[in-house]
Formats: sequence, structure tokens, C-alpha cells
Amino acid sequence: MRVKPIIMIFILFTIVFFVPFSVASAENGQNVWDGYDLEVLNTYDSQLVGQNSTIEIIEDKLIYNGEYIVKNKTDKTIEVILGLPSNNLENIQITDRGSSIKHYNRSGSYIEDKYPSESLPKAAKWHTISLWLKGGETRNLNIRYEAKLINDSKGVYSIRYNRNKNLMDSEASTIALSLRDFFPYNILDSTGIISDKAIFGSNNHLLMEMNKDSEILGLDYELLDKLSIDRLDFGSDKKLKNIAASFRKKEYDTVNTLCDEYIKNPGDPAFSIVQIQYVKAEAYRKQANFEKYFEFLKGLDFEKLYPNRLKYKILYDADRILQGKVQDAQLLAIMKSLQAQAYTDNEYIGKWMQGDGNSYEDDGSITNRGDSSPNKVKEDSVVAKTIKHLKLENIIYKIKAFKYTSLIVIVAAFLLGYFFGRRKRKRKSTVSYYTFKR
Repeated sequence: MRVKPIIMIFILFTIVFFVPFSVASAENGQNVWDGYDLEVLNTYDSQLVGQNSTIEIIEDKLIYNGEYIVKNKTDKTIEVILGLPSNNLENIQITDRGSSIKHYNRSGSYIEDKYPSESLPKAAKWHTISLWLKGGETRNLNIRYEAKLINDSKGVYSIRYNRNKNLMDSEASTIALSLRDFFPYNILDSTGIISDKAIFGSNNHLLMEMNKDSEILGLDYELLDKLSIDRLDFGSDKKLKNIAASFRKKEYDTVNTLCDEYIKNPGDPAFSIVQIQYVKAEAYRKQANFEKYFEFLKGLDFEKLYPNRLKYKILYDADRILQGKVQDAQLLAIMKSLQAQAYTDNEYIGKWMQGDGNSYEDDGSITNRGDSSPNKVKEDSVVAKTIKHLKLENIIYKIKAFKYTSLIVIVAAFLLGYFFGRRKRKRKSTVSYYTFKR
């Protein structure tokens, strides 16, 4: 039996649009890590008085250390059941007075049935412990666990930490976010953070404190250094993978040689040469050959870098080298433009530049060497921003982000198929025909 063309169109239309959207929507909830505080499950006679917690992030690994104060509000001995909502937690350790406490794994449905409460968070898994407290007794519990963070298809890591709403003395409690081997350009966005108290310490240590009025602490970040090199592994040319492997081994002379070979004879038409030029420049920076580093920077088209925010890493690295002293007009223009974009985009790198970075202003002593490269970074005009905003990939992303897109697509495809099918039947019924009789 021959399949009608209109049915084929309907099937293809549904597959092309519906399947990717379904996958995207399925990924949305899986790549965000949700953390929670301890909860009292069984009695109103005890309460969590306060806490002091630190959430430490090292690339894609999260380590939680928290101290909780539990108090018996009565003059009687009571049993307190405490629960910790779980989201893929590993190596959980709960201690009381230096001794480990046994904890039990419970399902979300078990908690809902045994300790029903609207104030409890909805979690698939829980870890529970049992404590006996004397009348008026206060105990300090220490909780430590680890979690593996998973990024989304664009390399973005997202964490959300939900504060216990029933904490008695929240003003005396602190929740801090400690980011190790971290750079300000890695941060995309944050929620519930006291931005004025963000401290960029030594050894690339960033410390931030949660706002006491906020119920959620949120952080979205990407590891730009890693993403820029991992991008090469997705190229179809083996040379790209060799460049990435040599860079990870810190064989920077080999990286430069391989980059030169690829630039002369590129093998992947879908891969931007600009990315290779950046990797070559980065290899020179790693070797402290700053003259060569800046020479390659001046020839880069920053808007073609992947990820695009890689330009803020360049701003950070270049500022560390230059320390505000530039004797090259073209390089000064690049620094001024990147700095202006960081301020406009409200990036953490912009906040860092305002606090610890240097200002790049032409003091009149720099002479223009007449080297106005067409690849020089320019500040975005309103028109340029509009065009950039209307790029096809942005439109597709926004369509995918709309939660009812798949339903709209299915309905539209059905109506389209119905319309053309009805039209075809109508035409068929109006075609004249002859009956031949014997």
C-alpha cells in the first residue's frame, strides 16, 4: 500500500520538531542540582534553631559541610526524626558529638505518607535519622556529603539550594558558597547572593554569602577554559582532537605546530579557524610569551569564539598581564571594548573589573600605529544587538524553551494534515469521470 504524501509530511513534521523538544524538556530538570536543609519530620516540640553551612564547588564536584543546631523546646525527653532531602548525594556523613549517626534511606512517597506536611520539600529520596533529646537539650549535628554536578548540552552547570523556611533563628545562620580554582568570568548568573560581599581571594578562590532574606541560593556557571578545548573533540578532523590532547598534556610547542598545520590546511568546514587561532594564542600565554599572545589577540574575531563569553576570559587574562599599562592603540581599543561589554552585560567579570581590575582609558600618549584590523572588537550598537538577538539559533532556542511548544506543534501539524487531506478529497469528488458499459 502506498503511503499518501500528506501523511508522510505529517509524520516528518512531527518527528523533526516534537522529538527534539521532548528531549530538551526532559533534560531541563535533570541538569539542575537541588540541595536542601535538614527538616524536622515528626514533632513540633523540637526545632532547628540555626545553621552554618558551606557549599564548596570544585569544577563539577560539590562538597557540602553544614552544622545544624537542634533544640528540644519542652521539659520532657522526646524522639526527634530529622530528614535530609536527597538529590544524588554521595558519601553522606552525619555526626553528633564526633560520633557517626546511622541514617536510613527513604523514598519520597514514604515521607509523604508517614510525615504529611505541606511545608516539606518534594524530593524523590530522603535520608532520615533519629535523635533522643532531654528536656531543653540542644544538640549540634554535622552533615557532610558530596554530589557530582552534570552540565546541560551547552556546558552550563546549575545549582539551587533551598533554605529551611522553619529555621527559628535565621539571622544567626549563614550559608556560604565557596568556589575553588574559579574565575569571575565562569559565572553566568546568581540568585540570592549578597553581591557586595563577594570576595575574590588568592589562588582563584571566590567566596559568596547567601542573602538571609532569600529562600533559594542559585548559581549558573560554565567552565570556559575547559569548554574552549573540549570543543575541538567534536570536530570531524583528527588534527583537532590531536590539538586538544596536546593542550591537555601541556605540550604547548606541539600545540603551536599542530595549529599552524591546521590553519594552512583546515579539514573541517564546519569548524571556525578563529577557535584554532585562540588556542594558539592561549598556548603562547601558557608559555609566558605575551608578545605573541597579544599579537594573535589583535587578529581574533571575538564574536566567533566558542563559547562567546570566552572573550571575558581574554579580558581577565590580558588585564592580569597588562595591569592597565597599554602602549598599543589597537590593543587598548580591544580592552576598552571588552571591558565596556562586561559592564553592560552585568557579568561578574564586570564587577570584578570595577573592584580589582584596571581601567583602560586613552591618556593621549598612545600613538595609533595605523593597524586598524577589521577583526577588532567593536562595541555593540542598538542595531547590532537587535540583529544578534534575531539570529536563527536564538529564535530556535526560545521556541524550545516555551513549555507548550510541543503541543502547539502537534496541533498545527494535525490541522495542516486535516486541511490538505480535506482539500484533496474535495478535488477528487469534483473530477469528472466516464462510465463505460459493455
